[in-house]
Amino acid sequence: MIRQAVIKNIRNVCRQLLIVISILEGASLIAVLIKSIGFPVINAAVVYVLSVLLVARFTRGYIYGILASVLCMANYNFFFTQPYYTFIVYDKSDIITISVMLIASILTSTLTSKLLHASKLAEDRESQTNMLYQITSSLAKASGVSDVAAVSVQCLSNLLDTDVLCIMSADQNSSRSLFQARRGDRRIQISEVNNVQIEEYSSEKKVIPIGDASNQYGVICIPVTTSQESREREKLVPAIIMQIQSAMDREKFSEEKKIVKIEMEHEKFRGNLLRAISHDLRTPLAGISGTAEVLMSNLKNEEDRDLAEGIFEETNWLTQMVENILSLTKIEDGRLVLRKQPEAIEEIVGEAVKHARKIAGQRKIISDIPEDVLLVSMDGKLILQVLINLIDNAVKHTQSDGIVQIKVYTDKNRVWFSITDNGSGIKAGDMPYLFDSFFVAQEAKGSSRSGIGLGLSIVRAIVQAHGGRVFAENDKRGGAIFRFYLPVKELDGNE
Repeated sequence: MIRQAVIKNIRNVCRQLLIVISILEGASLIAVLIKSIGFPVINAAVVYVLSVLLVARFTRGYIYGILASVLCMANYNFFFTQPYYTFIVYDKSDIITISVMLIASILTSTLTSKLLHASKLAEDRESQTNMLYQITSSLAKASGVSDVAAVSVQCLSNLLDTDVLCIMSADQNSSRSLFQARRGDRRIQISEVNNVQIEEYSSEKKVIPIGDASNQYGVICIPVTTSQESREREKLVPAIIMQIQSAMDREKFSEEKKIVKIEMEHEKFRGNLLRAISHDLRTPLAGISGTAEVLMSNLKNEEDRDLAEGIFEETNWLTQMVENILSLTKIEDGRLVLRKQPEAIEEIVGEAVKHARKIAGQRKIISDIPEDVLLVSMDGKLILQVLINLIDNAVKHTQSDGIVQIKVYTDKNRVWFSITDNGSGIKAGDMPYLFDSFFVAQEAKGSSRSGIGLGLSIVRAIVQAHGGRVFAENDKRGGAIFRFYLPVKELDGNE
């Protein structure tokens, strides 16, 4: 690479020197012709000054103009001052003439080079501005991160007049997308590459990342160049990379927004569907439950009563599931409104125990409530649902001859509710997910009455809405303990 650059520079210098020599030879021929015709010698000096201007116009750099000035004055001295065909000057006026012409030639060539350089710089800046505008317009029209990558390599290839690669970051697999734009070719080659191929493509190239450490879309690979023009154009690359990153950020956010919108629509549809189904199921379930309860009281045959009892229990289980689904839709829609008023704890717990006895079968339901009347500001219907869900959960995980205990006690400005059972307890792997929506314990999966994992998540939502917290732990004696508290600061003055 370095050797090629050196050879290229040598060729460029030789080409510039050839231009200088050609112009000077032409000027000398014209000057000799002017002298032979009989025009004054001063006209030859004007021709040489003009040749210096031409050298400054068609070469790059001040050195060639200065060299042309020196050579022109040397030619003028050699051909047009006495003694001819020597570099000796006898006449002092000729010395002044040559000196003034040399200074004028150098100044003229310098000023001409500066003007040409300024003009070239202005043209380059105008061209770069147009390119930046075109790149910005093209990126604005791109749709999707992949489209932005394709547009980017094409625009950079046009700007730098070289091959450009863009290697996108991998999402979840080991392969990555490669976008390749070749010099002078408008087609973009897209392929999948692995890590070995990436090293081959990026070797001996300048690698520029797109994005930052936390969010990197990929890298741009461009050849390392030594030419001055290419280096000048490469100064625009950081600004273009920032535009590319902004375009990719825009497309990524747009895609995420679309996904969120679709998910919201799905959630809305699911909530409406659950709400509609739940409302439609409540009435027939209430009728079935009432009929089964009447049959349990009136049927004489024990086998028939067992059938009616089974219908009653399953209907109550379905009814509780429907209530949980309705509560879930209210929580997710933000429509869970607390209607707080002072409620007697004894009445709320008594209602929960009454419900529990219907589904407990042979299990013992024990309640432990303070003898004094305890009033707490709460939404009685929702707290009743919390207790029913916790008792129902305890019954599910307790043997048919097990014990479920409900205990209420006060602690400073809190009233605590504790539901304890002597069942199988909580597995360590299930503990972090107990209160997550739709989580079902491993040993309960496959059971016909395992539920859909809403009861405990609804418990947490209701308790937190009241300003309390709920906890779960294993009892050292066996079984599980679920505890939650409600703040009673509002009634401090009455207690």
